[in-house]
Amino acid sequence: MRRILLAGLALLGLGAVPARLEGQAASAGLIAPGHDALAAAAELRMTPSRPSEAVQLTGATITTRRRGGQRQGEILMIVGAAGIVTGVLVDEDLITIAGAGVGCFGLYLYLQETR
Repeated sequence: MRRILLAGLALLGLGAVPARLEGQAASAGLIAPGHDALAAAAELRMTPSRPSEAVQLTGATITTRRRGGQRQGEILMIVGAAGIVTGVLVDEDLITIAGAGVGCFGLYLYLQETR
């Protein structure tokens, strides 16, 4: 019975092979996009009319973006509270401590932004 099953599986496997394997053929077609696709992509690109139109960032703007915002602090506090609750429910100390750490960092960011 086992030999018949193996022979049937072998015949099924051989029958599933396509007559012509194109994946490793020597004369495979080009993969690069055609001229029409490249021309359409070039038309979609937006270029500034003058280089002076680039946005100049001041030092205060860069500092504010690096620190994070009030909203980011709120989100981290919510994630930290969810981590604490999950850690308590699962009875896993590491998750509880990590949630408390994330929540405290969120509180720090929130208080820094509200100053």
